[in-house]
Amino acid sequence: MPAAVVNASPLAFLARLGRLDALDVFQPLLTTDVVIQEIEEGLLHGHREILAVRDLTERGTLKVRRVAPSPIPGLTLDPGELTVVQVARGIKGAVAVVDDLSAIKAARHLGISVRSTPFVLLMNVEGGAISRDEFARLMDRLMKDGYFLAPSIYLKLLEGARTAGRP
Repeated sequence: MPAAVVNASPLAFLARLGRLDALDVFQPLLTTDVVIQEIEEGLLHGHREILAVRDLTERGTLKVRRVAPSPIPGLTLDPGELTVVQVARGIKGAVAVVDDLSAIKAARHLGISVRSTPFVLLMNVEGGAISRDEFARLMDRLMKDGYFLAPSIYLKLLEGARTAGRP
């Protein structure tokens, strides 16, 4: 299993779905102190699902690295995304779990593998942890919760889930 460094958005969306366990496809599972600060700010705004993220860190399932955001020439990212990319860049074979398109492009530009929230869920379908039907329901909930996904990618994900595990 590859290591993963997770940003705030995937943590928040997976917590809302009650599927933080979808991140079990990665080992170790890491985030940064900057991301945790962003998550905790969500709690101040009434997002109680964030308590599940706090529970992951308290149990040691989600390890927190202290990182000062250092600009990467040519990239403009928010501090959380920047620290996720920095940590992932320093771990051979690590995956950056981010949802923002600019962070996805930046990580790929730097040679870092990337997975967004829907693709983490799809990995779980491929591994048998989530059924195809549950995946479709989770995708619908994700979209209703404000996740933006181009229609063509949404359809590609549903097709990927439909054919997962088939020769």
